[in-house]
Amino acid sequence: MNRKSNILAAFLVLALALALTACGAGGDMVERFAEAEPGSGENIAIPGYEKLSFAAGKTAQTVNLKNPPENTCAFVLTLTIEGGEALWTGKALSPGEAFTRITFSRALDAGEYPATLHYDCFSLQDHTPLNGAEIQLTIEVK
Repeated sequence: MNRKSNILAAFLVLALALALTACGAGGDMVERFAEAEPGSGENIAIPGYEKLSFAAGKTAQTVNLKNPPENTCAFVLTLTIEGGEALWTGKALSPGEAFTRITFSRALDAGEYPATLHYDCFSLQDHTPLNGAEIQLTIEVK
């Protein structure tokens, strides 16, 4: 009976470890934060950031990068550090959606990094390119 209990306990620990690993494994997470109520299409609302904070030594990061619900376009975001190295590029983000978890191309050491968050904007109807933007910011890695 004791051997069966040990085997069961080992199996449960292994199953829990696999489940936790799968939850933290790569892949971006997009969540809807508001129902889109399209604006007039005359202006594109671009969120600005002065600083983004991330965990050192990890590629999976928690964020809150939004496409405001009043926009009539999709965003494709790219985060680069000084020198033009792309740390992350997201898929198309519809109005009212936000990236809440992203995966960097590599882990960063602790420190501060000058960075750029580049917005490519596309029409929701036919995916034609629209005006974009670049936000200069600091990445703080702790």
